[in-house]
Order: sequence, then structure tokens, then C-alpha cells
Amino acid sequence: MINRVLLTGRLTKDPEIRKISNGKNVANCRVAVERRYKNAEGERQADFLDFSVWGKLAETLVSYAGKGSLLAIEGEIRSRNYDDQNGKRHFLTEIICTSFSFLESKAIREMRGKTNEQLKTEIELAQADLPF
Repeated sequence: MINRVLLTGRLTKDPEIRKISNGKNVANCRVAVERRYKNAEGERQADFLDFSVWGKLAETLVSYAGKGSLLAIEGEIRSRNYDDQNGKRHFLTEIICTSFSFLESKAIREMRGKTNEQLKTEIELAQADLPF
């Protein structure tokens, strides 16, 4: 049997790493993945999917990725359940990431993070430096 998933999407927030009781690092993140088809209003909707990254891979993700980073994620789907303090049962489905790739450069990500007003100011300054 095969349990393999490949997703392309953007991180919804900066990843944070934590060390669990056995000393391993884990980063829990969420990625927004656009649906293939548009809805009745002609807009694309997105699914927000949770994934976990372990060990050195988690350290790499935290060091180089941030909110809005475009990633390709490969992994396995896992489901689990637990009972909370009130005795209510919760079911979770998440992706355990086995590898990922950055799909845009750091420079592009930084440029995308700038506001239109900042870009306009930079262009005006650059034009003021022109000798003609």
C-alpha cells in the first residue's frame, strides 16, 4: 500500500520549532493550498493543511522559511485521535513531511513582502538617480 502526498502551497505563518521530551526537534506548520477549480463566483478557494517536520529538516525549515514562503512538501498522511480533559474525542489528520523544496528565492519572497507604497518609493528614488 502507498501513503504518499505531494503539496504545493504557501506557509500561513512563520514556522516555530520545539524540542519534545525525547530531545527531538519538531516544527508544526500549516500550508495554504489552492484548489484546482474555481467556485461559483469565479474565485479560487484554498485548503489549509497541517504538517509536521522533524529533526534537521525542521531546523532547516525554521531557518530559511517564513510566512508566505512557497513550498513543495512531500510526506505521508497520518490520522490520530485523543480525548481532551473534558472527555471529548478529537480526530486529527496531518501530513508528516519527509522532504520539502523551496519554490522561490529569498529575494522574491522579500520583494513580495514589501507594500506597494514601499515599492513606489524605491522606484521614485531610482528614477531620481537617472542623469537624464
